[in-house]
Amino acid sequence: MQKELIALAASILVGHYIFKQKKDRKHILKPQNERVVILGCSSGIGKECALSYAARGAKLVLFARRKELLEQLKKQCQDAGSPQVELLAGDVTVQDDLVELANFTKDTLGEVVDTVIYCAGMISVRPFLDACGIKITKEATNHQYKVIEDGQVNGQQINSALQTITTINYFSSVWTARLFLPLLLNSVSPNFIVVSSMAGKVGAPTRGLYAGSKHALHGFFDSIRVELAPYNIHIGLICPGTVDTELRQSAVDKSLGGDGNTAIAGSKKNKLSPISVAKRIIEASDMREREVYIPAYFGYALWAKLIASPLVDYAAARKYKI
Repeated sequence: MQKELIALAASILVGHYIFKQKKDRKHILKPQNERVVILGCSSGIGKECALSYAARGAKLVLFARRKELLEQLKKQCQDAGSPQVELLAGDVTVQDDLVELANFTKDTLGEVVDTVIYCAGMISVRPFLDACGIKITKEATNHQYKVIEDGQVNGQQINSALQTITTINYFSSVWTARLFLPLLLNSVSPNFIVVSSMAGKVGAPTRGLYAGSKHALHGFFDSIRVELAPYNIHIGLICPGTVDTELRQSAVDKSLGGDGNTAIAGSKKNKLSPISVAKRIIEASDMREREVYIPAYFGYALWAKLIASPLVDYAAARKYKI
């Protein structure tokens, strides 16, 4: 019996190795020949992705708002080993800028692209009622709730925040897909990678606007993944936990509600480094992985959500001190 178990385990390992080798894009698309477009790469995860791809010898098109940072990154990518680095400054929320990027990519890399990585994103950091300027107190006498509204915060402000975060995190990724899927079609191994978040799978307090936009993103790309399978276009979603970037400081709702000095809720421990996330993104792209959680054990949260949702809510409330 022991011999049979050992043989079975060996067969599984060999089978896994063979299957993994077949999935590895590097067998049919050499890293030094890869043509990569990265949106949202002036800092953080996107910047580290650019540098890592440059070190492999990939040809790059870099797109972000801050031209001066893009120019610095271009020089760094050239020094790292990329044979061709092109840059275009623009805003992912402006459709005309994305159209210009698609045309710029055709002019510089040609009619075919191998990998597109959408890294642009924005976060929310306040409880929804707080961001709306609504405070709730409890009357000591009759124990009823009383609503106090902040006259300096109005509905238009929260609507603007909602529009901004949804455009960056969701609408713009859809627009990018529309423009770049035709360029991916004739690659020998086309990949469209979207940097999402665990908030796209599990909601969390103080992250309502953010989680809503990321849930929409997952719904869209899970749907078109099936539609694009006959054309061999791979859709990959990357779901990291808290990453050590300045994203929170530019939160869409940071200036809403509170007194301006309210601490931003969320874990300050065990933050992921942008470079470690970038390396995992490239590995996921090479292996054409469908959905990746960083760290990997975060995937268990999804099972917990299905089996014991109240427990997940309790853990989230503790993490964000609600």
